[in-house]
Amino acid sequence: MTAGLAFAAGALTAFAAQRLHDENTLLAHLDRMHQEQQQHYQRIDMADKHRLQFDLLCKAVQDPDLSAVLDTYEIEVSQTQLRQYLFANALYGNILHAFRMGTVNLDEALGHMRGICQSRIFREYWEVTLHHRASLPADSQERLLSGHVDEIVTRASDENDQWWVS
Repeated sequence: MTAGLAFAAGALTAFAAQRLHDENTLLAHLDRMHQEQQQHYQRIDMADKHRLQFDLLCKAVQDPDLSAVLDTYEIEVSQTQLRQYLFANALYGNILHAFRMGTVNLDEALGHMRGICQSRIFREYWEVTLHHRASLPADSQERLLSGHVDEIVTRASDENDQWWVS
């Protein structure tokens, strides 16, 4: 009888341990699902904010009264230059957004930027917005990307037109 009770107690202990393990596994799985869901909603929110920012930039490019609000440059710029700078900002913002979302990796983003940086107008925009990037957090994705773009702009300004294709 004692052996039977010991066996039953052992079986119950094993069953309880297995059930506890199964519950912990389930809780861990639910926690991962919850984190993935939060990341999904953050990505949707980021995409929505990017779309809104892009729409606002498009309106500003088309309307001089609105573009004046975004004239935060430390030099005098013509209305044409302002529209060009806003467009340059939209191009850069699009690549930054794709990098943040993981649609492109850093190498792909820099490949796109190498082409864009061939434009003298983009390089001018980049130079006059240096103060805009000065306060970026050191560990931000934009600081990382913009630091590389600084190097690309410097090389594009200093070297011949073919450096970026190699």
